[in-house]
Amino acid sequence: MAALPMALLQLSVLLLVVVTTIAPVAWALSSPATTTVPKFVILGGTGKIGTSVANHLLNRSPTCEVVLVGRRGGDAAIQEIVDGTKNSDTRRRQRISFQQVDDIWDANCLAPLLQSSHGVSAVIHTAGPYLDETPTVLEAVIAARIPVYVDVSDPLPFLQASLDQLEAARTSQTSALCAAGAFPGMSNVLAMEAAAAAKKNADETIQDVRFNYFTKGLGGSGTINLYITNIGFGEPMIQHDQGSRRALTELSGKLLGQVDFFLPPNNDMISDDNNQQAQQRVGRQQVFAWPFPEAATVASELQIKGSSSAAMGTAPDLWNVMLGLLVNIVPRPWWRSKAFSKFMADFSQPLVLLTDAILRQTTTSDADVGETHAMRIDVTTTTTKQEMTSIVQAHESFRQCVGQSCAEFCLDLLEHPSPGVFLPEQRYRDARDRRRIIAKLTSTPGTFCYTGPVKLSSSSSSTFPTDIDQVVAQAKQEQVEL
Repeated sequence: MAALPMALLQLSVLLLVVVTTIAPVAWALSSPATTTVPKFVILGGTGKIGTSVANHLLNRSPTCEVVLVGRRGGDAAIQEIVDGTKNSDTRRRQRISFQQVDDIWDANCLAPLLQSSHGVSAVIHTAGPYLDETPTVLEAVIAARIPVYVDVSDPLPFLQASLDQLEAARTSQTSALCAAGAFPGMSNVLAMEAAAAAKKNADETIQDVRFNYFTKGLGGSGTINLYITNIGFGEPMIQHDQGSRRALTELSGKLLGQVDFFLPPNNDMISDDNNQQAQQRVGRQQVFAWPFPEAATVASELQIKGSSSAAMGTAPDLWNVMLGLLVNIVPRPWWRSKAFSKFMADFSQPLVLLTDAILRQTTTSDADVGETHAMRIDVTTTTTKQEMTSIVQAHESFRQCVGQSCAEFCLDLLEHPSPGVFLPEQRYRDARDRRRIIAKLTSTPGTFCYTGPVKLSSSSSSTFPTDIDQVVAQAKQEQVEL
């Protein structure tokens, strides 16, 4: 019997050797982090959004490599990123590089970069505006068989042309997500979550979906934000009316009334602290119609039976009033002119910056001047038109929120690939996938409010822009057929 304990001891030693030898190897083979160092190529990487994306990627994945692609400004952008990342050191700077490309929309300029950049994990395209462009970058990424592509595009024709690359992306095993910023992007996913919460059963249908956004000043994104806003005033509003998609040519830029970027208090489902911050720091704001694509794409995805809308506002309210007057005076074809819209953006920027500077002298928080961002999503169903399901999200900085959201979408695609080309509402149809990404998007540094989805009486708050029905009716009367 003495031989039995000895045999057991020898067997235990043998098992220990096997486990300690093989287990680390098996773990290494199953862990993406140990097989390769992620390498991100950011187009428009020296811009305000691009540097914000890089900053978040380096904070979330400290060992990753980042290549900033742009026309100029590489050294300044790298220094800004190094200064803004956690535990900044010399090694962090060594993982960031700059590649000059004069025209990223030119496939002949971009293809050599992608082909020569060995081991690229993802291409992140932040070099807007995207109006009147074609998805040459996506096509180049697919041709190079790069695993992940993400952009922050918004024009519907660009999005549709990108979605047409679905089969090519599947063949190359590229997972691509378009319109993947804050709005559009996070807002699309939150609308899907609100719609799911609004339904009492699977057979219930959505009636209306409303997207309302707010950004103080330039949102930290510089002249490009003014430029893109101006161009949008020349575009038709593509949204749903009585369940069908419709283009309203005379609606963009029209003031729609006011929106509460907070939810009514004294509700068990509402976090009082978060909601109170949103009420104090953002509150009630005036908004104007702007052609965000989610008013069309999310409405189509949800197969709504009523109407959809998308609007944004800024502060101080004087800017909303001035923009409303200009939209009424300036012919829409002028706004669509890139030269005119760029001139107006350059002309307006000093005035906006001066206003921000004055406001900083009269406010207690720098975060509340020039960058604060908020969004509110409202959904109703066909059976509960007097009850809405709402979500409010708010962040200290618009540009950081866009960059962080874009980076989180990219990281999620790397971890959970789905070859093809998708919009956020398509990729995150499944509740488990949706809640996984929402948890990441709403917990980024600087987020000071995420409340919802919460069911409310439509009479308990400014659900939709207060004057939207009258303004839309007027726009229909003034409609110019395309």
